[in-house]
Amino acid sequence: MDTKANIVLLSPSSSTDSMASSSSSSSTNSVVSFLTSNKGKQLLVYDKYVFRCNKTTLFKKYWTCTEHACNVSAHTNTKNEFLSIIGNHNHIAEPHLLDVKQVKNKMKKRILSETTSLTKIYDEEVKKASLSPEAAATLPTVLEFRSNMSKARRKNIPVIPKSCVFEIPTAYQQTLSNKRFLLMDYYLKRAKERIVIFSSDQQLNLLYNSDVIQLSVIPLIHINLLSFLKRLPVVFDLLPNHRTTTYLDLFKRLKEEAIAINKVFEPKQVVSDFESALVSAVRATFPNASHTGCNFHFVQAVHRNITNLGLASEYTHDENIRDQCRQLMALSLMPIAEVEKQFKRIRALASPSLDDLFVYFERQWISGCVPLSLWNANESDHRTNNIAEAYNRRFGTRIMKKHPNFWSFIQFDGTFDALECD
Repeated sequence: MDTKANIVLLSPSSSTDSMASSSSSSSTNSVVSFLTSNKGKQLLVYDKYVFRCNKTTLFKKYWTCTEHACNVSAHTNTKNEFLSIIGNHNHIAEPHLLDVKQVKNKMKKRILSETTSLTKIYDEEVKKASLSPEAAATLPTVLEFRSNMSKARRKNIPVIPKSCVFEIPTAYQQTLSNKRFLLMDYYLKRAKERIVIFSSDQQLNLLYNSDVIQLSVIPLIHINLLSFLKRLPVVFDLLPNHRTTTYLDLFKRLKEEAIAINKVFEPKQVVSDFESALVSAVRATFPNASHTGCNFHFVQAVHRNITNLGLASEYTHDENIRDQCRQLMALSLMPIAEVEKQFKRIRALASPSLDDLFVYFERQWISGCVPLSLWNANESDHRTNNIAEAYNRRFGTRIMKKHPNFWSFIQFDGTFDALECD
């Protein structure tokens, strides 16, 4: 791998001729570093020359020049600290080829540890390297690079599962810092449905110590992600469906996990969207918590119906229509006792072209399936789950895939423990 070893400045040599006489020598200006060969073997780089490991003993490693006809050798201890070099090279160093090797090593390291597109990795590393024209001429093209590295990435990533029955490799059960990340993995209905929950110990503590939690539901191919957030994403739940029973089972198991580590899972406030199954499960599991819907989702729902009812053009170009629609949206911010009265007032004064919008609003929000107490945000300190929405946007930006597969998703979310919970 392209990681720097312990850099050891070498002691001065009395004469360059000492190398020719096969005596040990060193230079104050040279350092050692390491690369990885195409076969995954470690290579030593010293003074722009590349060496492969020929033998390892209890105390030493013996390295030989990668040029077949060259007999120069180098010695390090088993910690890869440089000791000596013996002999003179019978060929010149080719630093431009070494630069290309180093760039390719960096690319391969990222390819095997990230889900970033191959082309993006190629472009970024070439830009950072600032290669000489000679080195750039020997660098594989992006098409050659993608062809070779696609195979390397496929070997490193498990086959994408086609059903819910599959094994999760150990590497995908851990965070970047090799700590536990997979919390629970269990089946429902005779292995026909499966729930997988990811959260590190530190993230769980954040969840159980929080008075306010935010729930965000994100579609992930045919799996639904329910994310618990407290300014940071702390639990990622991959669910097979949106049923109330599924949410109830999830909350029950998280409560049991809290008891197992001498914690309680009893938030004082829950903020979520208006999905009916989720609302029912939250009320049943946390009866003493204040449950509020997200004002952002409320406004978004009204906006969506303005478009669906063919009113988008009038909303954009007619200031009176736009003002009446905004008054309707602002009802969520009024004292709850005033909402129905003000709704009737706005409706009486509204343009006839908005009749269908008012019919929708009354059926859905005034006397419909969403209780007034859930969408009214007048007394709420947490009126939106914008933190959750910001995470969703950042998720899409950072993973750079519209529909990430199962392994890409786990690999990406495992970075949050290291990046944001330290």
